[in-house]
Amino acid sequence: MKRGLTMLLAEDNENDFALFGHALEHSGRLANLSIKLKRVHDGAEAISYLAAQGKFADRVTIPFPDIVVLDLKMPRLTGLDVLAWLKGHEEYRRIPKILLSGSCEQSDIDEAYRLGVNTYFQKPVGLVEFRELVHHMIFYWAHTQRPVIRHAAA
Repeated sequence: MKRGLTMLLAEDNENDFALFGHALEHSGRLANLSIKLKRVHDGAEAISYLAAQGKFADRVTIPFPDIVVLDLKMPRLTGLDVLAWLKGHEEYRRIPKILLSGSCEQSDIDEAYRLGVNTYFQKPVGLVEFRELVHHMIFYWAHTQRPVIRHAAA
């Protein structure tokens, strides 16, 4: 049985965010899946969201995500920094993590997998290819059995 998804997207580029959101909405309709997209603008905000700190403290209105999608190169903290933070917190290690980056540098790919990313995608340049990538991502995760991860109150 499919359940809805809450997806955290850490993306600093407005155009990439708009593209992702459009593709996600389309794929959610096709998959008959309710997807709540929560967006942060950099790695530092992603960690605050995951740790339920500051403006992200209310887990009723700001639920813990089922999946985390990270851009690699962001201001303040990068996607790799977020992966390292997640790896250092036992309670969050099982959350599915996807890195979506313009980089195809082997060192970035190797480091992301060393830090526990589940999947590393290079961002497609075209709208059709981007939409197709998000579509495959959603259909895959919509059919998986994922652990329920609850944020432990501090």
